[in-house]
Amino acid sequence: MEGVIRIVMIHRQRLVREGLAFVLAQQQGMAVVSSVAEACEVLGEMATLRPDVIIIELSLPERDGLSDLRQLRKTFPDLTKVLMIGLSELVSDVLACIEAGASGYLPQEASLEDLIRSVRAVAAGEALCSPKVTSFLFTRIAQRARERERLQALSFVNLTRREREVIALVEEGLSNKEIAVRLQIELQTVKNHVHNILEKLQLNSRREVARYAREQGLVQGWV
Repeated sequence: MEGVIRIVMIHRQRLVREGLAFVLAQQQGMAVVSSVAEACEVLGEMATLRPDVIIIELSLPERDGLSDLRQLRKTFPDLTKVLMIGLSELVSDVLACIEAGASGYLPQEASLEDLIRSVRAVAAGEALCSPKVTSFLFTRIAQRARERERLQALSFVNLTRREREVIALVEEGLSNKEIAVRLQIELQTVKNHVHNILEKLQLNSRREVARYAREQGLVQGWV
């Protein structure tokens, strides 16, 4: 079945599940390789089924679909193409699906045409998201970025005097050995200070420490 989109349908209602599976199976370039009520029924068969798209019903208000999605993600962390169906128009519901690992979603009022089009889009690697939700996600990302900066700034307050001295010298471009000479301390002590600084500021490298210190103006007046 070269070039055919292999689909697994997970829906708690048999009539709806089999009806949707029948419609999708009639589409050119699509094949429904499994149709089940719960994810646990196909967990052991994923390697054989090799689905390109997994369709999961959210099942409001119980939200069983989210449990199925999380279970699939936990068992198959590289699984990326999951289409959630049956969502409300609430941003919180859509966001819950995205955070759980869904690649796209369809609201309760979606048509069969919407479903077919969405399956093709998700299979092609597209992420489906409405403009409203996209705007909300960007806002949320910005909020988290600001929160991270705030926590980093607070972490500077918790730095010791010696750690602040080390940061100032890192910002000057000095190596660990040069810092050891300047402060007249052991090289290993400098390494320990740099390690603690990275931990407290949640940064990954000396370069990030120097850049952040410059951008925030946190070095001035320390040494």
